[in-house]
Amino acid sequence: MRKRTSPFEYFLYLAICAETGLAAMIYKVIFRDPDLANLRVYFALFYFAFLAWAIAQLNMLHLERNKRVATPDPVLPEVPTENTGHVLGLTSPQLVIVVVVFATAVATFSCALRLLR
Repeated sequence: MRKRTSPFEYFLYLAICAETGLAAMIYKVIFRDPDLANLRVYFALFYFAFLAWAIAQLNMLHLERNKRVATPDPVLPEVPTENTGHVLGLTSPQLVIVVVVFATAVATFSCALRLLR
């Protein structure tokens, strides 16, 4: 059975990218304006709260899809599966990819902001 990606899932991926770009722009403006410096904490909280919500929604969508795909066939007997030790619903290679992408994004935005100053 082919896994389908919902429009909501595409929206979440796009929103994460758009919010990260917007956060970089806001970050650049906030550090240049001393009057807005006290808003840094609020923007950071909003950014991480939205990011956590979007990732939680994506995780729920993926779990739902995997449950639909992995429903056992009533004709075939169930084969016991071993616990592979998922962390936050991710396999080890997926977790490494998430960490590397996040670190790369932080380094890229830091470098871009340094160049734009």
